[in-house]
Amino acid sequence: MNENTFEKFLTSGNTSISNLVIQNYSKLGMTEKDLVVYLELSLYAQKGIQFPMAANMAADTGMDESTIYTIIQGLIKLGIIELKTVIDHHQQRDIYSLTPIFHRLEVLLQQRADDNQKDKLMSETEELFKKIEVEFGRPISPIEQDQVHQWIDDDHYSIELIDLALKEAVLNQAYSMKYMDRILISWEKSNIKTAEQLQERRKKLGY
Repeated sequence: MNENTFEKFLTSGNTSISNLVIQNYSKLGMTEKDLVVYLELSLYAQKGIQFPMAANMAADTGMDESTIYTIIQGLIKLGIIELKTVIDHHQQRDIYSLTPIFHRLEVLLQQRADDNQKDKLMSETEELFKKIEVEFGRPISPIEQDQVHQWIDDDHYSIELIDLALKEAVLNQAYSMKYMDRILISWEKSNIKTAEQLQERRKKLGY
């Protein structure tokens, strides 16, 4: 690398972009070319140019101007960027806002977290079914499975609390969902819906 090239390298600056964009661009519906154009827009925005010329972007990327325009329109439709009109020194001008992508990322990450939570709940529910079947010494019926789902989905009892109700029923040699339901209802009447709340109550009562 000659001295002039090295100096240009040092003085050309850096473009900052969130790793979340790079890690999730395809999940947002973006292609690799879309990402390149988004990076170009970020590069210009960080230089203070919020509405770069398509000709300049084409020269940087090796794409033709019509492709640049098409990709920008696609990014707008995807909700990745937004074309806005602002007033600057009493004059209207257009800018590309790059912030909409972060709302899209927020929604995407929340969906992923919700999916993970659902998968975890399904796994824990299946494990609970197995525990009940072991303790009852028989397979549980679809109606009994529905009862467990109702406790979780409608009554909002935690898996841990239902498990404790199962242990309570077994201690009393009452191997039925109806007995477990009566236990859970009695706990609810005492404003207990989690294992932690039950533990607190038992501490207060001294057992």
